[in-house]
Amino acid sequence: MIAERTAALEAIGQQTATADLLRSVAVGELRHRSLHDPLTGLANRDLFTDRVQHALARRGIPHDSVAILILDLDDFKAINDRWGHIAGDQVLIAVAERLRGLVRPADTVARFGGDEFAVLLEDAESRASALRTADRVLADLSIPLPLDGMTVSLDASMGIALPGAAYEPAEDLIRNADVAMYRAKAQAKGGRMIFDAGMREAVLARLEVRADLEAALRRREFRVHYQPIVDLETGRTSGFEALVRWMHPARGMVAPFDFIPLAEETGLIVPIGNWVMREACHQLVRWQETFGAEQQLTVSVNISAVQIRDPGFEAEVTASLATSGLAPQLLTLEITESLLLEDPTDASDKLTALKRLGVRVAIDDFGTGYSSLGYLARLPIDVLKIDKSFVDTIGDGAHGSAVARLIVDLGTTLDLEVVAEGIEEAEQADMLRAIGCQLGQGYLFSRPMDEPSASQFITATLEARPVVARPLSARRQRRSRSPG
Repeated sequence: MIAERTAALEAIGQQTATADLLRSVAVGELRHRSLHDPLTGLANRDLFTDRVQHALARRGIPHDSVAILILDLDDFKAINDRWGHIAGDQVLIAVAERLRGLVRPADTVARFGGDEFAVLLEDAESRASALRTADRVLADLSIPLPLDGMTVSLDASMGIALPGAAYEPAEDLIRNADVAMYRAKAQAKGGRMIFDAGMREAVLARLEVRADLEAALRRREFRVHYQPIVDLETGRTSGFEALVRWMHPARGMVAPFDFIPLAEETGLIVPIGNWVMREACHQLVRWQETFGAEQQLTVSVNISAVQIRDPGFEAEVTASLATSGLAPQLLTLEITESLLLEDPTDASDKLTALKRLGVRVAIDDFGTGYSSLGYLARLPIDVLKIDKSFVDTIGDGAHGSAVARLIVDLGTTLDLEVVAEGIEEAEQADMLRAIGCQLGQGYLFSRPMDEPSASQFITATLEARPVVARPLSARRQRRSRSPG
């Protein structure tokens, strides 16, 4: 009997020990999960913050041997949009492996979420050596990644926080590195910035502008102004370029360069740009009703790289045309040359999809990027816009007009419409007309103006006598009858 009880107690003891072991393993597993990123296995923000705090405590003041790097992959959203989130996850895992291989065992690599990573460098020989490590990280990440038979090119923007002589909490130092990273991304992608106190004020100002932008969308503070595109042969209005303006309740009219870059960086350019497109389409239909559809006025809308990469952009164009009733060939979408060259294959796919809707595509600021004549023949492009810098020099002898003449000749060869931007002097208009440029816009004709002023401008130019006596060229007559 005693032996049976002893055996029973031993069995219970073994079960209890097993349960305790399983419970301990489960607790350990839960704790590990709570401190690590599930995708990459790297430390998460909580563990990273704890490691930074311990590193500062161990080193004492000053913390010369400690550095914090925060890095964010540039244009990572484009990878997800083009190849899908599974491919995006594979890229993040590969980046994590590269970062592990670039630091010492004593250092800590973390993923904060999304495409944001962090590195804690301990026991650096000097701040100079920490910066060399930072540069090595950026250089290594820029090496293209092989991914399922494809090659993915990456760049990262990095912010660096180097603790000073005074005590600073770990959370503040991480925030400082984050601030520097966003400054690096705004300055030039693929670079690094070291935090200084002045950055905090600049970031607070940017956060204030961002909050104002979000409020401006809700309060409908944006306006569309219109700059006319004029037929250089007749002086009549051919169409308008729609330009966004922000009427701030306290600051008045905010210049575009004070909010457009931040809108692009934060993604707010997508709802802002889509609103401009809808407004422009509706306005052109109202002008058709007032002045007659036979005038064949067109409207051009600037499309940012962020906007065209948005998965819902094609649907937005379709909706703008459908709700306004505008004929697709009267809407021109202006994109920059650099967008085409960043990813020619993706650009071709997106432009082809847009062309199926019937809209026209213009290359803005043509000639200022790394121009490639090849893409002009391959891609569905309708309009070239000569950059103002070439118009400014058109009167500076033969050399000054050479680029403008080349672009006009190129447009003629490829049957593309050519628009000269930034015309400010009558002599420039005369010379552009002489080399065969069809259309122009600039302060010589009008600054961007609100809708009532634009309507008056249409009336005035419809009644104006032709600038020149010679008839329209055969090609312009074809364009006038069928601008699509």
